[in-house]
Amino acid sequence: MIDKIKTADRSLLAMLSIALAIVFFLAFNALINTAFTASRLDLTEDQLFTLSDGTKELLATIDEPIDVRLYYSRRFNEIGPDIARHSTRVSELLGEYERFSGGKVRVEVFDPEPFSPEEDLAVSDGLQGLPFDQTGELVYFGIAGTNSTDDSDAIAYLAPERGPFLEYDLTRLIHNLANPDKTRVTVFSDLPLQGTQFDNYQPWLIVEGMRQFFDVRFIDRDDKKLPEDTEVLVIAAAHFINDSLAYAIDQFVLNGGRVLAFVDPFAESMSMAGPAAGQLPPPGVGIAAMQPLMTAWGVEMPAGQFVANSDDAVRVGFPDPETGRQVAVDYVAWLNLQGSDRFAQDDSVSSQLQRIVVISAGAFLPIEGATTTLEPLIFTSKNSNLMSAFDIAQQPNPIALIKQFEPEDKSYALAVRVSGDIKTAFPDGPPKEVLDAAEDAEAVKQAHLSESKVPLNAILVGDADLLADRNWAQVQEIAGQRLTVPNANNADFAINAIDNLRGSQALVGLRGRGLSVRPFDIIAEMRQEADDKFRAKEQELLTGISEIEQNIERLQKEEQATGVLLTGAQQVEIDNFRVQVLESRRDLREVQRSLRNDVETLESRVRVINIWAVPVVIAIVALLLALIRRMRRARFYRAALH
Repeated sequence: MIDKIKTADRSLLAMLSIALAIVFFLAFNALINTAFTASRLDLTEDQLFTLSDGTKELLATIDEPIDVRLYYSRRFNEIGPDIARHSTRVSELLGEYERFSGGKVRVEVFDPEPFSPEEDLAVSDGLQGLPFDQTGELVYFGIAGTNSTDDSDAIAYLAPERGPFLEYDLTRLIHNLANPDKTRVTVFSDLPLQGTQFDNYQPWLIVEGMRQFFDVRFIDRDDKKLPEDTEVLVIAAAHFINDSLAYAIDQFVLNGGRVLAFVDPFAESMSMAGPAAGQLPPPGVGIAAMQPLMTAWGVEMPAGQFVANSDDAVRVGFPDPETGRQVAVDYVAWLNLQGSDRFAQDDSVSSQLQRIVVISAGAFLPIEGATTTLEPLIFTSKNSNLMSAFDIAQQPNPIALIKQFEPEDKSYALAVRVSGDIKTAFPDGPPKEVLDAAEDAEAVKQAHLSESKVPLNAILVGDADLLADRNWAQVQEIAGQRLTVPNANNADFAINAIDNLRGSQALVGLRGRGLSVRPFDIIAEMRQEADDKFRAKEQELLTGISEIEQNIERLQKEEQATGVLLTGAQQVEIDNFRVQVLESRRDLREVQRSLRNDVETLESRVRVINIWAVPVVIAIVALLLALIRRMRRARFYRAALH
C-alpha cells in the first residue's frame, strides 16, 4: 500500500484535489445561500448594514401593507461610482425592510425615463427631478410610499450626502405610513423655534424633524393651561412661566403626563430672535422659572453656572489680546461630547448617541431627601468644573476663560432621566388666579392632586442651544430643495426622548449611522503639534517683520528730518533683519515639510498594512498548515515503516 502511494501520479492527485476543492466551494456557497438567507455578518464598526433595533421593532408591528416605490434613473450611473454605490445600498436596505416586515413592506423599482408614465408617477408622488445635462433632461432618485388608507409620504431626493442617515430617513417614512395618527406634543419655549421676521419665519430644523413624527402645537407664555389632549410636553428655555401655566404643568405631570425640559443657565440662541428681542436674558433666568417645578421633582441646577470642561472643549479662533493675531483656543463653555463614555449605555435614549454639541450647559444635581431617582444620560468627563455664566454673558474671552478654569475631578450630568413618586409644587392648592378664572372654583379644588398618580417619568436637559441648527447640522440648497446634513446627534436625541416618553420604543434606535467622516486621530495630533510649532514660528516671523518695519520707518524719518542719508552701519542693520526674515521663512518651510513627511510616512505604512496584511497572514497560515501536514506525513511514514 505504501509503495502504491509513493508511486502514484502526483500530478493527477493534485488536479483531482483542485477539482474537488472547486466543487466543494460551489456546493458550500449554494448551501449557505439556500439555508442561511436570513443570516448576515456585518463587520463595520457602526454596523452600517444592520438594521437598528428600533427599525426591526417597527417592521415587526406593521399590521397593514405599505407600498414603497423606489425611483432611480439609470442615467445616474453615468455620473460616477459613488452615486451608483449609494443606489445599490438603498436597494439592499429596502430588501432588508421587506424581509423583516414579513412582506408587509412591498418595494417596487422604477426607471423614470423622460416623458414616460414612470416619470409622471414620480412627479405625482412629489419627487424632485434634477437636471442631468444641458438639454434639460431630468433624472430622479427618490422614494414614495403609501398605506392602505391612501396616506402618502416621500423622500424627494436620496442625496448621497445623507448616506450615513439613510436608515433614519427610510424608517421615518415607514413609521409615518404605519402610524398615521401622530403623538400630540405641546411645545412651550421662549426660543424663536418657529422662526422670526428676520429669517422669513423659517422654523428650526428640530421643529421640522418633530413634525415628521409628531403632531406639534405651540403655546405662548400668556397661555393659562395646556391643551387637554397633550401627551408629551416639551419646555425649551422658558424664561417666564405664569402661575396658572405652572400649575397646569404640575397637575399634568401628577396625572402621568410626560415632560422633556431643556433648562439652560444661559441660552445663547436667544440672540437668533433678532434685534427686536433686545439683549440676551441675564444668566439664571431660565433656571429660576423652572426651579419650583424641578424642586418638586427632586432636582436642582446651580443658578447662573455652566459646566466647563477642557477634554471636550470646542476649539475656536480668537484674537490674542497681546498680539492681536487670531489664535486657536479651547473654549471650555462649548463642548463636543463624543464616545460611549459620555452617554449612558443602558438607556435606549442615549445608548446609540455618538456626538452631542452643547453650548454653556448647566448641571443637574439631586436634592437631598428627594423621593425621585436621577439617571444621567449625558455627562462630562471628570476634567470639569462649574463656572459663572456671567463670564460669558457679555463679551466672552475663551483665552481668559481657560486660564481661570480649574478642573475638580468631577463628572457632571448634562441630561438626566427623573423617575419616582413626587408631590405637588403647590401644596396649598391651586393658586388664586386659577380659582378666580374658574367657573367652579370648588370643583377645581376637589380635582387638585397633591401627589402623583403614577411615578414621574421626565427627561431634563441642561442646554437649549443644542436645538439650534448651527450646533448640529449643515443646510445645503440642491435644485431648490433644502437638504439637511447632520453632523451631530442633537436632533436624534431630542426626538428619541419624546418618543421614549410617549411609551413607544420603535423610534429610539433611529440615528445617523456612523457620522461618516472619521478623523485619523494620530494624524490629527501630528497636524496639531506641527500647527502649534508653525504658529509659534509664524508669530516669531510677524514680530520680526514688525520690528523691521519699525526700524526702517524710524531710520527713514531720521533721514527725512535730518536730510542725512543712511549710514553703512544702518544699511547693514536693515540687511541683517532681511536675512533673519529669510531664515524664519526657511524654518517655516521646514516645519511644513516635516509635517508632510511624517503624515505621508504614516499614510504609506497604513496603505502597506491594508494591502499586504491579509495576504501575508494567509501566506503564514498556509505555510504553517503545510509544515504541520509535512510533519504528520513524516510521522505516518515512520510509523508505517516500523
